Amino acid sequence: MSRRLSGRSFPFGSGRHAFTLAVLLAGAAAVVGVVRWRTAWGGVPAPAPPVRLEPEGGLSFDVRDARTGQPIPCKLTLVGVSGTKDPELTRADIGRPEGDKAIAAYNRIMSLAGVGAAHVPFGTYDVTISRGPEWDIATIRKVKIGAAGAFVTARLSHVVDTTGWVSADFHVHAARSTDSRVPMQHRIFEFVADDVQMIVATDHNVVSDYDPYIRELGAGAFITSAIGDELTTASWGHFGAFPLPADLERAGQGAVLVHGRRPDDFFRDVRANAPDAVIDVHHPRIDAEIGYFDIAHFDARGDRAERPGFSWDFDALEVMNGYQDPVRRSVDRVVDDWFALLDHGHLVTATGNSDTHHLTFNIGGYPRNYVKVQDDHPALVSAKEVARAVRGHRCFFTTGPFVSLVVNGGTMGDLVPARGGKVRAEITVQAAPWVSVDHVQLIVGGKVAKRWDLPGDAASSTAPLRFHEAFDFDVKADSYALVRVDGEKSLTPVVGDRKTFTAYPFALTNPVFLDADGDGRYATGAAHGHELRRAPR
Repeated sequence: MSRRLSGRSFPFGSGRHAFTLAVLLAGAAAVVGVVRWRTAWGGVPAPAPPVRLEPEGGLSFDVRDARTGQPIPCKLTLVGVSGTKDPELTRADIGRPEGDKAIAAYNRIMSLAGVGAAHVPFGTYDVTISRGPEWDIATIRKVKIGAAGAFVTARLSHVVDTTGWVSADFHVHAARSTDSRVPMQHRIFEFVADDVQMIVATDHNVVSDYDPYIRELGAGAFITSAIGDELTTASWGHFGAFPLPADLERAGQGAVLVHGRRPDDFFRDVRANAPDAVIDVHHPRIDAEIGYFDIAHFDARGDRAERPGFSWDFDALEVMNGYQDPVRRSVDRVVDDWFALLDHGHLVTATGNSDTHHLTFNIGGYPRNYVKVQDDHPALVSAKEVARAVRGHRCFFTTGPFVSLVVNGGTMGDLVPARGGKVRAEITVQAAPWVSVDHVQLIVGGKVAKRWDLPGDAASSTAPLRFHEAFDFDVKADSYALVRVDGEKSLTPVVGDRKTFTAYPFALTNPVFLDADGDGRYATGAAHGHELRRAPR
């Protein structure tokens, strides 16, 4: 038996197993065969049609520092326009290598080198090129990618002066956590592209170290790391600790044992095994299952916890968690907790961290902490120096605005005299053009002493210096002063997409402590808490 197709004769089989073949020609490029099998004893379901690959073209890019002309690490975010959907460069939290120096994930390309190319589905895209909140951005509209590919170029300027500060994310998960699939190497691509200069490993109940991956990628000029752990319990919450020693011969590479134990026990172990470590309470109010304060029924204003085993022996409090960024009310609740702790003499440091588990949603470094250091070159920054600065409150966190606070000549973490109760605060806020600054608040003793609402033209200004004011006020007793900054314009598309996740500009400084009675210390008279003494001048 035979069939005729396009003038040619094709012999088919005969006997008990006969079949027919239908062939469809789709242009000159594809032939799709649909086979229908018949047997003497009944039909067999037809096989699935062949999978067709989405056509892709090459997107080449060249991104450089506008001042030096040298290539710089960068992130390209692609948003579909003119009927094109956002690209799915991957559909999982494992990046797709694009050469040796870049990966692609979801709708982003993250490059260590700044020059390269990536495979992108045919279509039309707005391409936003960024380098983190210290840099301006460039958006190239309606980039058409077809068989011939496309080329984009950008010259980015470093517009926010952060001399003497290093940016760090203290709460980061990767594939060693059971609830993350992101390879540790791919975290380095992500963090370097967004200019996060220190990454702290906090996988669940395992001590992890990013340094081998940084060295493997040759990224030491851009980023450093700290060995850490997230002490993860089923009954007390989650707690970050860094820097920690690693022990390859012990379970969890030396992770602190938390199972069946209370915070007053395992905090003590951290102090004994890693005396230089910071203990940071993660997401204390995120929900009743993993929020330390909720689980312990902690009443911050009353300085009481109902559950035995609660410990105040922590150094820092994660006031903003990346998952909470879109819901500012939950952040405000933890801000109030923090004020109450300070009021009662518990001098803990406010931190803000991404808690990133994925390569989408709350991406690494939003929020991030800026930490005061001796030398801000990442290769010269040690984990111990950062931990020491965090314990000393010499840091602040932000999703974009960069804040400077000087109070009676002192900066964050200092104890300054307030003779006669007289205080002057000088506030400076810088931001890249794509980061809005709408509201600035000076907070004294947990209450707003002065609020500035910036007019529309100032809030959306492209000048890096967004706000600079000096303000005089009085205090009657020892107190503290700090600054909060809010922006109303979302950080999309650099962070978030306005669909599944939206982030806004926000910054909160740590306090400058005020010694009103001249005894050389900040004292509230509370029964609990640490004592801060002012060094003699």
